[in-house]
Amino acid sequence: MPLLYQLQAHVSKRFKGLVASGNLSARNYFFSMPIVKNRLDRLQKINDRLNRWGGRPVSRQELMRLCGVSERTLKEDLQFMREEYNAPIVYRRSEGGYCYETPFDMAIQLPFSNDELAALETAVATLNQFKELAMFRDLEGLVDKLEKAVRFRFSGSADYRQYLHFESVPYSRGSEYVALLLQAIRNKTMVTFSHQKFDAPAPSPHRVVPYLVKEHRNRWYLVGYQVDYGLLRVFGLDRIVAGSLVVTETAPDTVIPNFDADGYFRHSLGVAVYEDKEPEAVVLSFSPQQGRYFRAQPFFPFTEDDVLCDTESECRIRLRIIINKELVYELARLGPTVKVLSPPHLVVQLKTYLQQSLQQYAE
Repeated sequence: MPLLYQLQAHVSKRFKGLVASGNLSARNYFFSMPIVKNRLDRLQKINDRLNRWGGRPVSRQELMRLCGVSERTLKEDLQFMREEYNAPIVYRRSEGGYCYETPFDMAIQLPFSNDELAALETAVATLNQFKELAMFRDLEGLVDKLEKAVRFRFSGSADYRQYLHFESVPYSRGSEYVALLLQAIRNKTMVTFSHQKFDAPAPSPHRVVPYLVKEHRNRWYLVGYQVDYGLLRVFGLDRIVAGSLVVTETAPDTVIPNFDADGYFRHSLGVAVYEDKEPEAVVLSFSPQQGRYFRAQPFFPFTEDDVLCDTESECRIRLRIIINKELVYELARLGPTVKVLSPPHLVVQLKTYLQQSLQQYAE
C-alpha cells in the first residue's frame, strides 16, 4: 500500500502536466485509471518479491508468472522502476535472475515532507466528503487507497481523522443529475425535464439548453436557457421530478445567447437570475471583531480599495453587488455585528425582514 501511495503521487504529477499541455483531458485520465491500477499492482509484487529471501535473484519466468504479463511488459515495468524511482535493479546472468544491486525498498522512497503529507491528508479527507456524488464514484477506490497509504506512511500512528474534522456534507437530492447535465453542456445539447417549484401545485415541463451546474449551500442548481420562454433560468435539481430528465441528441435551432458564467455571477450572491438588475455600492459598517472575520473569510469578494476605514471602533467596507434576498438573509444572519449604511432601500429591506422576524415572537 505504501507503494500505491508513491505511485499515485507520481501519476498525479504526470496527469497535471498532460492536462496543462492539452494532451489529456480529466475525463480521459480517469477512464484510463484501471490500466494504471494494474501497473501499480505489478510493481508492488515485483518490489515485494525482490526483497524476499535475502535479495537473491529472481528469474524472469517467475516474475512474469507472478505478474501475469509477457516478457515485454515485464521489461517495461522494470525499466519504469529504474527511471522513475531509481530502483537499482540488475540482471545477474550467472544466476539467471533479477535483484536489487543495493538494499532498496520502494515503500520507503517517498520524497514527501511531513508538511506535504499533512496537506495530502487534508485533500483526501476533503475528497471523502464527496464520494457519494455520482460523478465522483469512479474515484472512490482511489481515494480509499490514498487514505490507507497516508495512514501507513505515519508508521501505525493513530488515525489522523480524529484530529481533522469536517462539517458533514449532507446528501442533496438531485445530485444524481449532475453527470448527465455536464454531458449535455459539453455536447451543447438540450435537456427536457419536469420541474416543480415549492410553491407550485404541480410540476411543469421545460426544454432547456444547460450552461452551468452550480453548487450553493449544499444544493445543486442548473443555469440554462429556457427555450420556450427565451429566458435565462435557474432550476433547483432537487425539484426535478424523478426520472423525467432526458438529454436530447441536438440543440434547438433557435439562436442561443452566449453565457459568461464568471461575468454573470461576478456581482451576484447566490444563484438567482437578475438580468434586469445592476450592481450597487453597498457600504457596511462592521464591529472590529466581525470586520476581522469578514476580511479573513468574506461572504462576497472585495479589494483593499473597498476598505473605507479599519480602526479600533469600526471596519467599514464597500461592496459592488446586486441587492437581492440572499444578501438580505446574509446580513440578517450577522445580526448586530454589522450595520448597513447605504443604499437606503437596502436599509429598508433589512429592517422590514428583521421586524417581520421579531413579530413572530410578539406576545
